Amino acid sequence: MKKIILFADTGIDDAIALIYALKNPEIELIGVVSGYGNIEREKTYRNVEYLLELAGRTDIPVIAGATRPLSGDEPVFFPEIHGMEGLGPIEPPIPEERYANRTNFSKLFNLIKNNANEVTIVNVGRCTSLAIAHYLSPEVMEDVKETYLMGGAFIEPGNATPVAEANFFGDPIAANYICQHVVDLTIVPLNVTRDALLTPRVVNLIDMLADSPLEEIIKPILDFYYEVYQQLEPGIEGTPMHDLAALMAALDIDGLFQYKKRQVEVEHKGNLAYGKSIADFRPGSSNCFGPKCSRIALEINQDLFVTNVFKVLTNHR
Repeated sequence: MKKIILFADTGIDDAIALIYALKNPEIELIGVVSGYGNIEREKTYRNVEYLLELAGRTDIPVIAGATRPLSGDEPVFFPEIHGMEGLGPIEPPIPEERYANRTNFSKLFNLIKNNANEVTIVNVGRCTSLAIAHYLSPEVMEDVKETYLMGGAFIEPGNATPVAEANFFGDPIAANYICQHVVDLTIVPLNVTRDALLTPRVVNLIDMLADSPLEEIIKPILDFYYEVYQQLEPGIEGTPMHDLAALMAALDIDGLFQYKKRQVEVEHKGNLAYGKSIADFRPGSSNCFGPKCSRIALEINQDLFVTNVFKVLTNHR
């Protein structure tokens, strides 16, 4: 069983990743760090608390993360993609104001110290909170076993700009720091997660077997997400589960991903390529080695992805 701390900016795909983590018997979710990203930090925190309440898992600690990127710029949010509250049509009956002024990284550091060399961090939002944790206490963060990022786009266009993926574009300073300094790092980029599709047919089948309040919100939020993607990419067969794919990578499911190892940099100074993830995939390039070498997912087995998600979300093990 993997001990996982999830760093999220809880919009729709983050919510599905969190639900999957709560329902998968191979995951011990020991904490959630909730920061800004898809929506404001207070709303992402509130959404995590709401999902944990639905699951009856309010024992899992939630840590309030960053409210803006390391540049200090005002963040840009995406209510048109995730809904005004971040969960599509769902409006959690909890006031977001309850979660203002709550940043407390000491709780995170205690979780890591109490589970030294056993913690897997999965970061599926902006990299800001994770970078701050490494800035504040590099000694404690050395006790993290491994780190997974959903972010970047290699060999294909981005989704925030023609060249940049949203998580890296949202704070390229933090993304570059993580890619340059964090050891045992795996990156699951947009060009792979875009193929982690759940079609309306699969979502309907999951909904038919839903037997808890947590499971019953899967269909309405994914139906909302599907309609958004029909506007973004007309004709796409389903909704991409970007964050869920990165979480599943941490489980080392045999045959789910194909990887290559490369050094990664993120453009964080210029304007034209701001947020672009850069690695050398030219013909003749080869795997790298050493602490600055990241493992990058390049392919996903779609059938295996869907089969596993269906089994976990419907309790068919």
